[in-house]
Amino acid sequence: MTRVRGLDALLKSYEPVAVALSGGTDSSVLLAFARHHGIQAIAISVDTGLTPPGELAAARKLSERLGLPHVVIPLDMLDIPAVRENRPDRCYVCKRAMMEAVVAEARRQGCRTVVDGTHADDRPAARPGMRVLSELGIKSPFAGCGMGKADVEALARELGVPIRPPSACLATRIPTGEAVTRECLALVAAAEALLAREIPGTIRVRCTGGCRASIEADPAYRRRLEELLGAVKELGFTDVTIASGGYREGGADSWKR
Repeated sequence: MTRVRGLDALLKSYEPVAVALSGGTDSSVLLAFARHHGIQAIAISVDTGLTPPGELAAARKLSERLGLPHVVIPLDMLDIPAVRENRPDRCYVCKRAMMEAVVAEARRQGCRTVVDGTHADDRPAARPGMRVLSELGIKSPFAGCGMGKADVEALARELGVPIRPPSACLATRIPTGEAVTRECLALVAAAEALLAREIPGTIRVRCTGGCRASIEADPAYRRRLEELLGAVKELGFTDVTIASGGYREGGADSWKR
């Protein structure tokens, strides 16, 4: 309760706020919390072309349900060489472009502060783009109040916000140095959507070179995964395998470990 009061006070000290809304659980809970506590807020999302299917739709649906303004900024990340060429600094460059667009739009909308859903359990080493937040003056109220993932999910249940599986931009499915193409992104998105209809939990379809792929999912569903390999391959992959051990954090390069 103390942390919740702290979150309320912190957000009110920032208002009017623009919530950088990805459509994932954390930013969705932050927006719902702001609405529930009468904090002046709008939502801003960025349509990058790298977002997993359903994320932007979830952001729109939540904003409509809460009755809050929602601005969607189109920004084609494949126009940026560092992203398209999948350089080692891709995540930072991508996050910087996204959040610069959000900050600029927030100013146009008359918002004093941009806030995001980063919480106390998020690790900067695993998310290089987090450096952008401090560079652009973006606030992370959950982290500021010491609220971790469990706290955010508890709030989600209280506020009626669906808890979605962890997500990440589709470019993380492609090994560093291998070009990010629209064709590969479409293949990955289609494969993950197909598997998500059949298997619960976090699912990743990692490109392992060319049109080959490795599926990461809960090992408890391996038999069902094996039954679905043919359907995934028919989408356009030349070879599809199942990674041992299930989901591994760290992007497409994690399959090598």
